[in-house]
Amino acid sequence: MSRPAVIDCDHFHTMTGGDRALQAEVLAIFDEQSELWRRLLIPDAPVHTWRDAAHTVKGSARGLGLWALAQACETAEALAKNGVKDGPVIAAELAKVRAALVEATEVIRHVLETGDCQSV
Repeated sequence: MSRPAVIDCDHFHTMTGGDRALQAEVLAIFDEQSELWRRLLIPDAPVHTWRDAAHTVKGSARGLGLWALAQACETAEALAKNGVKDGPVIAAELAKVRAALVEATEVIRHVLETGDCQSV
């Protein structure tokens, strides 16, 4: 059984109207922002910091069709909304978000280099 694609290319194509220049621009912006987001998505940061970062990444991920990343962000964001204070639980969920963000960024860099979304 194969795992789902990291990026939903059909969704991304629809969201950008198939405009390759726009696609490249959006992917480059996401790639640039990912480093900042990784620095904010840490359990030692104030709750509002990582919660807001997770919320921002979730929206961006949904726009690009990065469904696993969006879901990881939603789960982490829900911890804050539900008042979860358990440090290890928060750390584990934010680790999942960061791992999904790294994977998404690797795929995005591949798409930027090759122009080929379908093979990832």
